[in-house]
Order: sequence, then structure tokens, then C-alpha cells
Amino acid sequence: MSDAPLLAQQAPESHNSGGDSVPAGTVLGEFWSFVRARPGFLAGYVIIVTVVVMGAVAPILPLASPVDADASAYLLPPGWAHPMGTDTAGLDIFSRVLHAPRVDLLIALISTLAAALAGGTLGAYVGLWDGMRGPKGWASTLVMRTADVLQAFPVFALALVLVAVMGQGVASIVIALGIVNIPVYLRLMRGETLTLRGQAFVEAARIAGASDSTLLRRHIVPNAMAPILAQMTTNVGVAVLLTAGLSFLGAGVRAPTPEWGSMIAMGFQNVVTGQWWPSIFPGLALALTVFGFGRIGASIQAWSNPRERARPTPRAWAAFRQGRGAR
Repeated sequence: MSDAPLLAQQAPESHNSGGDSVPAGTVLGEFWSFVRARPGFLAGYVIIVTVVVMGAVAPILPLASPVDADASAYLLPPGWAHPMGTDTAGLDIFSRVLHAPRVDLLIALISTLAAALAGGTLGAYVGLWDGMRGPKGWASTLVMRTADVLQAFPVFALALVLVAVMGQGVASIVIALGIVNIPVYLRLMRGETLTLRGQAFVEAARIAGASDSTLLRRHIVPNAMAPILAQMTTNVGVAVLLTAGLSFLGAGVRAPTPEWGSMIAMGFQNVVTGQWWPSIFPGLALALTVFGFGRIGASIQAWSNPRERARPTPRAWAAFRQGRGAR
């Protein structure tokens, strides 16, 4: 008897066992079963949900003020009154770490959505018009050469220059991060469009008289969303990191607004003298958030790959080995 059928029988059980809150027959239910069976992916969702809830409930929790300094609480170590200690201004680090996602995630989400919308739209048209003669072909070439110029600069350096030109502030950071990430989505959507525009269903719609906008809206973009969504979730983490980097250099969110990058910068010089807590705790929160978004992006990318979906989970392999042992 072949071992393959036994393994195939074990794998679905590992995906659907337990009480799923989402019906297993739906796409969302199947995706949740896929993620739940893989702890490496599930950890990302747990982390990000925790961070989001933390930022949402922070204002209603009985915490110390994240912006009111207390000179008498200068660099206090972690203790009962201040679980993560205080910084050089006497600000409670625990309260600031919990409030920081409200700023960091807002900037990251808005800038990522703006970049995906602008870059994805441009990339879809550029991919559809690629190789054409006339104004459409010229426009496609011009957009791609502009993207080449933007990507010739390091992302962080370009964002720093844009913030310096537009002035310091949350709006400037959002615009800067959106601009530097547009080429990423442009090239990704262009590649997907180039692949899909030669498919039979797209050619049939074109022959039937569908316009460029109809082709993109009904046939190409819906089939190209999986890699875009995966890139967006990863990019949110990168945007959080870039926001923290700008604030670390003093070009981002102004103090005393709680923000992880500025908190790390405020406590950076004290690490060498033994006061590690002002930088370590916000640094850990930042690292976990970036890791969480990376895991979510990887899970979406894996789900879009049929081979990854069909690959047995560790639980399925364990059941398979037990079945072989029983025989």
C-alpha cells in the first residue's frame, strides 16, 4: 500500500480539528485553518492583535500620563510603580510603550494604503500598456523611468530628504513613506498584469470590446491581489520601522508624543551607563511588531501558493508516523 493516501487523509484532519470560529467551507475559514495549523504564521497574528488592542485600550487604562513629565522620577528602574521604569524626563515608559502604536500604526497603515493604491493603479495600467505604440506606450515608459529614478535612492535616505523638504510632522511622514513605497507596488502589479493579460479570459474580454479600465477592474486586478496583500502586510512593518528611524534621528514624530523611535533615541545614551530600560523596552516592542507583520505577509504569500497549501503540517506528519507505526 502506498503511504501517500494515508498522509493525504491525515492532513485535512489537522487543518479542521478543533472549534473554528469561522466556517471551514469558506475561503476565510480555510485560510484560518491553514494559519492555525502553522504556529510560525499564527504567532504573527497573535502579536499584531495584541499590539492593536494594546494601543486601542491604552487611553482608558489607569496608567500614568504618557506626556506629563515628573522631574522627581528621573531614570527610575523598573519597579512596582513603574513596570518598565522611567526615562530622563521622568516619563513612564510602560505607559508610553502602550500608547505608541496609536501613532506608529496609524502612520504605517495610511502610508501603506496610499502607496498600494497609487502604485497598484499605475502598475496595472503600465503593465497593460507595456509594449504598445503611441501615447499609451510612451506613458508606460515614462512611469517606469520615473520609478527607476526613485528606486535609485536608498529608501530611508529618500524618506529623510522628503520629510526635510516638507517639514517635520505626521502628515509629512505619511506622504514621504507613501512616495518611497509607490515603486514597490508599481513593479509588483506591473509584473502580475504582464502575466495575466495574455490569459485566455482576458483576451476574450478584450475581443468582446471591454475597455482598459474594465479589463483591469473585473479581470486583472482581482486575480493579482494575493501578492499585493502580502506585500502590504510586510510593508506596514517596514513603514513602522522607517517611522521609528526618522524619529530616532529627530526628523519624525516630535516629543513628547509617545513613539517607539523617539523613545529609543531618548534612552540610547543611557545604555552605556547601565540604564538600559528606556531603550530596550520600546526596541523590543518595535522588533516584535515588525516581526509580526512579516509573519502575516509570509502567511498570505504561502496561502497563495498551492504547493504550500498542500504541504503537510508538522501535526499531519506526526499523525502519519503514528499511523505507519501502528501498521
